[in-house]
Amino acid sequence: MPDDQFLRMDVVNFYPTIVHDLLLARLQKRVPDDLALQLVHNAIATPTGFDELGTRTVGVPQGLSISNILSMVYLHDFDFFCNLNYEYFRYVDDIVVLAKKGNVAEVHAQIKTYLSDQLRLETHPLEEGGRKTMISDVAAGTDYLGYRISSTGLSIRDTSYKKMFRAIVGCLRRLRGTATAEQVLWKLNLIVTGCRFESRSVGWVFFFRQSTDMAQFHRMDAFVAKQMGLYGLVHLTDRAKSFVKVYREIRYNRKATSYIPDFDNFTLADKIRVISLIRGLSEERLGVMEREDLDELYWSIVRGQVAKMERETVDFGANSGGY
Repeated sequence: MPDDQFLRMDVVNFYPTIVHDLLLARLQKRVPDDLALQLVHNAIATPTGFDELGTRTVGVPQGLSISNILSMVYLHDFDFFCNLNYEYFRYVDDIVVLAKKGNVAEVHAQIKTYLSDQLRLETHPLEEGGRKTMISDVAAGTDYLGYRISSTGLSIRDTSYKKMFRAIVGCLRRLRGTATAEQVLWKLNLIVTGCRFESRSVGWVFFFRQSTDMAQFHRMDAFVAKQMGLYGLVHLTDRAKSFVKVYREIRYNRKATSYIPDFDNFTLADKIRVISLIRGLSEERLGVMEREDLDELYWSIVRGQVAKMERETVDFGANSGGY
């Protein structure tokens, strides 16, 4: 282990450089249906911009519902090659290999050559202090998918950690505008807990639930308490949700927890309370509205808040959007 190093590699413009002929040839081995293959070809070959002429021969639009599956098919043989020869991990085009110090440069050359020769993919250059493709000692660690991986375990990388600090402060600053203390507390708790939403578990702690550094979650709780004091919310600190408890609920009580809001299963009374709090409408007025109108208003609020929470707290450069 002391002689091991991380090799982190990243493909340049991965989706836009996938070669259609190579992709379809690989897909044909697994899908013997000509109509299905033609549909896929049409989907990836059709121009997506006004300035594109003719059909495309390279690139898979990331907006396609099947783009992730197609990328997996494209890299299937590459994964087999790497898994056979290295201690290898990949998420889309982010690659990490664990290798002996004396071998890592050769491993880099082999992987780079395979991607170039077999898939016509280019990797970012290997440079000292590089951010995309780099070599680092295991003891020093490396950043990967929002985490810091090292010999001591898995922690949340600094940029992701600081993003949450900024989100908390940004939420509390709304007190200086028209937001009430109760509205701010509700939004703050959503930032801390995340939620169940449209059959997905979303949020900062959900994303970083594999972390083994509990000290980071304890520091987040201490930060929330301090900031609430600075913004005059000491009287509400006992109602603030805890990062530590959210982490434990996700890890050990995920299916049974009631600590994390499940917006998909809110009762009518729960929905009315949310609308009343966020929109400032009386519960009496909401109680006489048509159920369809209530639901539309409720989901409009929830979708907006969840989207905002995710933008402010999670690095989606390394996220697939739900867990």
